[in-house]
Amino acid sequence: MNFFIILLNRTIDILKYPVALVAVLLTFELFHVLYEVLEYVYVHLEFYKDFFMGMLAYMVSWALIFRKIRGNWFLVIEHELTHALFALLTFHRMNFLLVTADRGGVVNYSGAGNGNWLITIAPYFFPTFSMIIILFISFSEVQHYPVLMILLGYTFFYHIHSTIEETSHTQPDLKKVGLWFSWSFLPAANLLTIIGILSAIPNDRIEFLRTLEHLYAYLLVHLSDILKLIIY
Repeated sequence: MNFFIILLNRTIDILKYPVALVAVLLTFELFHVLYEVLEYVYVHLEFYKDFFMGMLAYMVSWALIFRKIRGNWFLVIEHELTHALFALLTFHRMNFLLVTADRGGVVNYSGAGNGNWLITIAPYFFPTFSMIIILFISFSEVQHYPVLMILLGYTFFYHIHSTIEETSHTQPDLKKVGLWFSWSFLPAANLLTIIGILSAIPNDRIEFLRTLEHLYAYLLVHLSDILKLIIY
C-alpha cells in the first residue's frame, strides 16, 4: 500500500506543471464560457431565484451572526475538511482534524511520502459543502429541489467568501505549492468550479459535459499551435 501511495503522490507531482500549463491555456476560454453562462442566468433569473435566495441567506447570516463570533473558525471549517477529503481520496490515513477560533485549523494525515500538491491546494478551488448538496440533488425528487437550491446557493457563496478571505501571497499552503503555480492554476480551477455548480442546477439547460467537450477541443487546438511553434 505504501508503494502505491508513493507512486500516486509522485504521479500527481509530475502532473503539476502540465496541469498549470493546461490551466493557463484554458483561463481565457473559461472566462468566455462563464460569461455565456451568466448571460443565460440573467435572462432566466426567475428560474434561479432559490439559488440566489441561498446566496442572500448566507450574506445575511454572516452579517448578523457569524461575523460577530470571535475568531474565524466558521470560515476555516470547509477549508480543513477539503484538505482531509483530498488526503482520503489519495489514500492517506487521517489522524486528526482541528479547527480553532484563534489559530485557524490543521489537518494531520499519514501515508508514504509527504502528501501531494493537490491535497495542499484543494481548498482554494473545491467547494466541498456545495458538492455534498449536488450529490443530494442528484438523488432527490423534484419536490425537494427548492430547498436544495437554497442550500446550494448558501454553500456556494460561503465557499467564495471563505476562499477570498484565505487566499493571499502569505498563505502557507500557497507558498508550499509555489505562488507561480498557484496563480497559474487557481483562476482556471475556480472558473471551472463556478461553471460546474451552475451546471448542476436541474433542468437549467446548461450541460457541464458539453462544456468539458468544448474545453477539450479548444485545448487540443492550442496545444497543436504550441507544438507547431516548437517544431518549426
